[in-house]
Amino acid sequence: MEGALDSRPAAAVMLPYWGFWESAAGGPGFRRERQGMLDEAAVLLSEAGVDVVWNGLLDSPEAGEEAAAGIEAAGAEAVVVIQSMAVPPAFAMAALDALEGLPAVVWAAQRPRSLRAGFDQSDITMLGATVGAPMLTNVLSRTGRPFELLVGRPGDPAFMEGLAGAVRAAAAARLLARARIARVGRPIPGYDCVDVDGGLLRAATGIELVPVDPGEILDLYQAADGLSDVSDLEAEADSDFENAAADDEGRVRSLRMAAALERLDREHGFDAGAMNCHVGQIRFGEHPGVAPCYGLGRETTRGVPWTCAGDVLTAVAMLVAKRLGGAALYHEIEAIDFDTDEVVIANSGEHDLRWCPAGVRPRLQSNPWYRQDPLCGLSVWFELPPGPATLVGFTPHHEEASGFRFVAAEGEITGRSFPDSPTVGGAFRFSGGEPVEAAWRRWAESGVNHHSAAAPGRLAGQTAAVARFLGVGFVRVS
Repeated sequence: MEGALDSRPAAAVMLPYWGFWESAAGGPGFRRERQGMLDEAAVLLSEAGVDVVWNGLLDSPEAGEEAAAGIEAAGAEAVVVIQSMAVPPAFAMAALDALEGLPAVVWAAQRPRSLRAGFDQSDITMLGATVGAPMLTNVLSRTGRPFELLVGRPGDPAFMEGLAGAVRAAAAARLLARARIARVGRPIPGYDCVDVDGGLLRAATGIELVPVDPGEILDLYQAADGLSDVSDLEAEADSDFENAAADDEGRVRSLRMAAALERLDREHGFDAGAMNCHVGQIRFGEHPGVAPCYGLGRETTRGVPWTCAGDVLTAVAMLVAKRLGGAALYHEIEAIDFDTDEVVIANSGEHDLRWCPAGVRPRLQSNPWYRQDPLCGLSVWFELPPGPATLVGFTPHHEEASGFRFVAAEGEITGRSFPDSPTVGGAFRFSGGEPVEAAWRRWAESGVNHHSAAAPGRLAGQTAAVARFLGVGFVRVS
């Protein structure tokens, strides 16, 4: 299974243009110059990790209406509006009004870094991003439509990275607003901290929690017996992993469960899932009789993140982390090292191969947490590579008008090794430089539960943008 991080959002790019100003900007060549700016932007965005599925110049409301049809047909997840000049906002709004719900990123784009000594009326026209952008954002603000506004020069590497991040956030918000999250059974009894009212969640965010009876998992598991896809999973496991000693029957059942979960996700079109496997139809039954941690991690690696314990709240956080960072590890903060200002993150057997260090062959093993079971299922082991990382949580909260908030804490995976830790994980250090106990306390006081999603990269700003697009709260811890 592919292990490289890859999360490319699909975006449309439009540049509103007004011929009214051609006389002040050198004639018809002004239009060609703006078309060149649009073409350059499409290339730069593609190089920054965005799939540009449509681009066009909008010179009238009618052009905006036509653009909307093309953008919808192209399957864009977000739209970038390049405001480079004074232009009636009706041009862009004709497209945006027809694309209700499509997140908008407004780019105030100016090519030169400095102004020439002979700055005149032609420069005012040519460098009109700071005029054109508020013309559009004023109308967006009046109507209550969320947007992200960035200002910068085409080709500036740091700016293009930030712009691509804003597009990823917009696309993630689009996905969440339409997301279908499987809810297999109910949470472990008493685990109120991972539960949520599905109606309230959908009203606030658009996310649909879809109940799945654990018996359906059992049916899919039984139907997987002897299918070719189980043989394919055997070959995949042999190819992708270093195999440690494992119970043969536990291995076979884990692979059958993985096949069942993949089929469940494909048949229902799920974007994420949460499962409590500690029930008679799954772990405690005669069949499957194993904890399905390997299958949960495999689906997460494929792009459909799953959580255990029935934690639907962290399934939301996992979906955001996966889309923004390209990988997501379901985990707990297990313990604190006060001397090094680190915390240990680990879990009960879940993984995401897209965060496995380059050149490392992960280990497929009997899950150490369940070795006392009659049959022990599979789990994966590797250590997270050092580098920037973000913890993402999601929770109901009484202080938020929407009733919900995202929480993000940036920091780093330090690279400290815990070779005897039973599952995928590592050491995380909060950014900000304060003592670890203070950072952890602020993390817990934000309202998160004991599970969260970890992802590679500095993603707090993008997570905040997702929250703004969805209209829910956001708290940054570090």
